[in-house]
Amino acid sequence: MDEDKPSKVIAHIREKSLAYFQINALTRNGREELMEIISRVYMEFDLKMEFLFNVYSAIVEVIFNGIKANAKYLIFQEEIKRRIENASFSTDNNADDLLRIIFKNDALREFINRFIVPDKIKKQTINILKLDEYNRTGKEISEKDRSTLQEFKQKISKSEVNMFFTIALGDNNIVFAVTNESPVMKRDMERIVKSRNIHHNLFKEGRSGEYFTPEYLDTTESAGLGIAMADEVYFELGIDPLEYFSIKTDGNQTRAVLKFPLSLLKN
Repeated sequence: MDEDKPSKVIAHIREKSLAYFQINALTRNGREELMEIISRVYMEFDLKMEFLFNVYSAIVEVIFNGIKANAKYLIFQEEIKRRIENASFSTDNNADDLLRIIFKNDALREFINRFIVPDKIKKQTINILKLDEYNRTGKEISEKDRSTLQEFKQKISKSEVNMFFTIALGDNNIVFAVTNESPVMKRDMERIVKSRNIHHNLFKEGRSGEYFTPEYLDTTESAGLGIAMADEVYFELGIDPLEYFSIKTDGNQTRAVLKFPLSLLKN
């Protein structure tokens, strides 16, 4: 852990009401560092410690969701590139150019996402995340799987797909934002919105916990279970996640913004 990092974050917030830093993984040390930063924010700005774990849990869920989204996006790019390279019209010179054109064009990207083996990409994403979890928790994995995971991490580090975490302190809210340099596909965002609305309606009926039962839970990979867990934190705090927690995407990035009213958190 960078022992100076929490102090630097606090200094930036005091000076500019804002601090941000890159966060592309959330290892055990990364989670400990994030907890230290959030704890220092609570102490320095006189926030109620009783809500610390609730807010931290929501942030962690959103970061993990972003890590999964970035992994899926990179796997999607790799699959499309492989198909271009194997196509009869492709040459070594134009494969990368075609890939750039596809990923800069929202309509083309959405068309391909809808019709080019989404199940295969889902399985590859789940496998990478599972291997990463096993590796982080010390579970035994084969040398082949270890090599696959290492190769993927190298691709992530070389890619332009990054993640940034922002803390902003305003007059009425404290804001935590997670920004991914990858878009959420339209169909995936539609699933997320639908799932959040179902969860929200259950909450209004006093049954939000039922969302996590087989009757309601959408097990589709991009339906946003991590987001649902973050929404549940808002419900536990007695505030509306659809008002205070937003997810927006464009052709280049995705931004999840978690606002918490200071009227609730301030001592």
